[in-house]
Amino acid sequence: MARRRGGMVGVVGIVAVLALAVWFFRDRIPGLGGPRSVAATQVSPEAAKQAQEKLARMRESGDTVHLNAVEFTSLLRYDLAGLTGPLRDPSVDFVDNTLKLSGRVATSLLPRMPELDQVRRFLPDTADVMVSGSLRTLRPGHAALGVRDVSFARFPVPATYYPQALKGLGRRSDPDAREDEYPFTLPPGVASAEVEGGELVLTPSRKP
Repeated sequence: MARRRGGMVGVVGIVAVLALAVWFFRDRIPGLGGPRSVAATQVSPEAAKQAQEKLARMRESGDTVHLNAVEFTSLLRYDLAGLTGPLRDPSVDFVDNTLKLSGRVATSLLPRMPELDQVRRFLPDTADVMVSGSLRTLRPGHAALGVRDVSFARFPVPATYYPQALKGLGRRSDPDAREDEYPFTLPPGVASAEVEGGELVLTPSRKP
């Protein structure tokens, strides 16, 4: 009898642990945590709308939300165009904990550096740009992309030119950001942002 009672207690304990795990990770389990749409796979106004709906649910529920690269790229192109300054057709990719931002920028905004100056007159009116790094929350509602790699027109930019390169991309001064960081304002209601496991994780400003 004691053995049976001990077995039942063990089963109850396992069930309790599983229930707790489901609660904490409910936003990642299909069918739990409220209405959940299928993840967007193509950049579009519809994907931007889907991302906005996630943000609205976050503000209502106080839960964190996860955006994939397609959803966040769609937000940048259709709803948050001013966030990337003069960068045209921005595209975002999340690789592990790294954010990669790419697009095109006017050649006149390229930094003055010997490697580019030699070919500048042969370049078209716009050139490819790629910036990669990690996100850091500066303070509630404000974050910055800490730059690790930059390339313009497929030419790697030395780290000494990062401040000049970021200025060409429309970098604005922020007292909490380093010179090699690109600061920006998070969407309304978002307190912090980080890249985790190939997704953008947004935390609400306050619990409802």
